[in-house]
Amino acid sequence: MDMIDSVMIFMLVGLAGATVISHRSGNEKRDVGLLAALTTLWGAGTAAALIA
Repeated sequence: MDMIDSVMIFMLVGLAGATVISHRSGNEKRDVGLLAALTTLWGAGTAAALIA
């Protein structure tokens, strides 16, 4: 695993954690949805980088 892969996975875990914390703390639905969309896009990019 390269350094960039490790950084992308670490960032994905951080975004997922931030999404969960944001949802549980009662933030606006629109903001949580935006963070979830960003996490999904980052996850897709991470998966593509790990496969290639």
